[in-house]
Amino acid sequence: RMRSQGLLTAILFALTCSLAKGSDLIGNENKRDIEEIARVLRETVKADLETLFNQHNKLVEQTMDVVEKSLAYVDKFAEDIKTHLEKRIDDMDVNTMNNFELLEANTNYMLTKMNETLTTNLDNINQQSKEERNEIIWWAHHRAHLHEDILKTRITACAYDYGHFGKGVVNYNSKDGGYIADS
Repeated sequence: RMRSQGLLTAILFALTCSLAKGSDLIGNENKRDIEEIARVLRETVKADLETLFNQHNKLVEQTMDVVEKSLAYVDKFAEDIKTHLEKRIDDMDVNTMNNFELLEANTNYMLTKMNETLTTNLDNINQQSKEERNEIIWWAHHRAHLHEDILKTRITACAYDYGHFGKGVVNYNSKDGGYIADS
């Protein structure tokens, strides 16, 4: 800051001096002009530069403050998202495990009910087939007794076959055989 003022003063002085190589009067006038410019630079421009410099520093501080607050906000936001996601993941994990436990319990219940239903159905089929089997046995037994009763009766049929000489099957319906009608 001070360097720029000094440099500016030196440049103005050099320019003024180069233009004023003429007379001493012009030289004294130029010297007064230079001193006036230097005084104006010291009193007015220096104050303006200091004001601008202070405003610039305040702006830099404000900018740094905004950047720091923004970074703090982003960090807090990232931490909040992390916490929220961890909680959601934990909640989903608990929910999934609860659902698996309910699925396991429901599957166990349904398999038990299916086993009971299958057992009941097999018992019903077994009972019905037992009844049908007993009816078939009763029918077969009854029919066998009926046949036995028929076979127990004595039926006599007298027949003759004069054409049979001990070979082959006896056929009573041959031309040389027949039934005796009066038996």
